[in-house]
Amino acid sequence: MKKNIALLCLMFVVIQASAQFNLRGKILNYTGKENLVVNIPLVYGFHKENSISIPVAKNGTFNITLPTETQNFVSLIFQRQFYTLLITRNKNLTASINENNKNLELLSGTALLENKLLQKINIMENPAFMEEQAAHLYGGLNFTELNAKLIQPYLAKRDEKIDIITASKISLKNKKLIISEVKYLAYNYLNDFARTQLNNKPAIDSMIINLFDNSIIKPEVFPAGLQYYSFADNYLRYLETKAFLKIKKDNIKPTEPIPYYGISLDSANVVVKKYGKPYWRWVGSTKNFPEPVTEQYTYQQIINLYYDKDLRQIAALSEVFKKRFPQSKFNQEIDQKVNSLRQMLAQNESNTDIVVLKDYDKIQSVYDVIAKYKGKVVYLDVWGTWCGPCKEELKFMPQLKSAFTNKDVIFLYLDMDEEDRDAIWKEFIKVNGLTGVHFRKNRQTIAPLWKELLADNQDKAEYYPQYFIFDKEGKVAVSKALRPSDKEALYQQINSVLVH
Repeated sequence: MKKNIALLCLMFVVIQASAQFNLRGKILNYTGKENLVVNIPLVYGFHKENSISIPVAKNGTFNITLPTETQNFVSLIFQRQFYTLLITRNKNLTASINENNKNLELLSGTALLENKLLQKINIMENPAFMEEQAAHLYGGLNFTELNAKLIQPYLAKRDEKIDIITASKISLKNKKLIISEVKYLAYNYLNDFARTQLNNKPAIDSMIINLFDNSIIKPEVFPAGLQYYSFADNYLRYLETKAFLKIKKDNIKPTEPIPYYGISLDSANVVVKKYGKPYWRWVGSTKNFPEPVTEQYTYQQIINLYYDKDLRQIAALSEVFKKRFPQSKFNQEIDQKVNSLRQMLAQNESNTDIVVLKDYDKIQSVYDVIAKYKGKVVYLDVWGTWCGPCKEELKFMPQLKSAFTNKDVIFLYLDMDEEDRDAIWKEFIKVNGLTGVHFRKNRQTIAPLWKELLADNQDKAEYYPQYFIFDKEGKVAVSKALRPSDKEALYQQINSVLVH
């Protein structure tokens, strides 16, 4: 009996070990100065937390086994160059990268054909309309003009790629998967163009609605590729646009259900204010997506909130997720993530290095705060708990603070959140362990502080986040300073003020 159990265990280990993908090869002309990395998305999107460093020997050779349940589109990254690969369970690939010209050559392996095809069609090719000059060329056009000059020519190129895939010798399964990715990638690029390059709101709305009205929300293959889930994310934003245009057109009252969402505008405002946009997108996904899509998509949203260390939002979203999907394979991991954030909150409840100024509601001037730290350089972060880019920058704060340990630098945070988010703000800074000095203003009371901060700057834009450096005398030394993610460039900026 023991032998049988041992044999079963061994078979399980072998099966588990074989359910992987092997990537090996060599970096030609390798200098040893750059890292080789592979990023494997959980569901979709690029998140640095999903990156795996690939060990490279002195002679440039590498060999790594990558985890994959079925198939994943991944990014191989070397010297800021991204190469898209399709990794499949129980397959392998041998490749070489030339450090001199960044050329990736696919050499052999059971995954060779499909990855050669990805190279041939240049699957992630950046369209010309996403270049900087695009806004000048297309920004003022109406939808009819955009359709003729941009959309249809681009879709014709997309179809040429689909023809190449169809004629290839790869498996039918892989053909369907790659064709699906090419189709949804086209939606995503056109959506990004409309939202980032156009400066005409009616043209933006027309393009978005015409683009997605004819789209198919049910994935053509499942498990779907990462571009499908990016499309799903964009589709929810399209539904928002369409719903609110319909509210305006049909004069739908705030107490009546919003089209495509099934809840009233009043309820939607409460949901967004209390639990954030991810919860609102949960409502949209449950009303419009197939159940397996909602499960995968929301799982990624929950993990994003974990990386943002947003306990309030992740707790609310994970609760409804587990009620909807009580048997989900993701539930155990979700519980672990939520509990780890709760532990962080508990650990920082008494952290004396996190200082919330007393009577911060009575502070009338930034300089009243800066005056407390005369003789020290102050790095001011103007941010909000609702601001995605703000929270992304906070991830670089530990590295910034480490660079100025035992130096005369104070880290000051000015948060803009409304009064009903006061407790959420205080919880957020503790969960994130944001050591430094904090105070909060609302949209109205922060206005005079913005005027002070931007008084001597020609650029009066009050965007979030923004950063300012004050010298030891309490004067603004650098207005609109660099961000924490700028790393060394910012460190030099602060040091230049320190030495004067």
